[in-house]
Amino acid sequence: METCVRDRQILPTGYRPIPALDYETEALRHCEQGKLYLEMGRYLEALEQFEQALTAHPHDIESWYSRAEALACLSRYDDALQSLEQGQALAGFADTRFWLQKAALFILLHQPEAALNCCNHVLWRSPNHRQAWLFRGVALHRLGQVRAAYRSYQRVAQSDLPPIAESIQKLCHDLAAHHQAS
Repeated sequence: METCVRDRQILPTGYRPIPALDYETEALRHCEQGKLYLEMGRYLEALEQFEQALTAHPHDIESWYSRAEALACLSRYDDALQSLEQGQALAGFADTRFWLQKAALFILLHQPEAALNCCNHVLWRSPNHRQAWLFRGVALHRLGQVRAAYRSYQRVAQSDLPPIAESIQKLCHDLAAHHQAS
């Protein structure tokens, strides 16, 4: 119910106009929806959400990272690397998640030297980072440096989680046995 007084509209009590969503909120909404799609394995839909998030807020670091993850799941590794580069430039190259994701992509792209460099960068900042030691071991193994790979795997095995440590130790033993046999 509206009442006009001298050509001025008076709104009913309690009614407040809903402000338009700002760009950052809209980007966050799309990014979170994209993450849900990623978890469900709906990678194309996830990618669309991340693209919309970046359209709304092109400087959203989380959307760049998540977009790279969706692209990697779609086997679009080069595009994923470009997305990581963009996000990393915005994050100031300090976020270890970007370096680790790049290492994984370089391993998939059969570029173990580049993967090794990414892992070393993470380990320089965080010497006990288990995932970085694991990817470093994979990169070294792909480079044919089995003993160095074994040492990297051992660093993962020295963690405080016994089930993981046992699995890694078995893997290291199997790799060493395989290398001796060949």
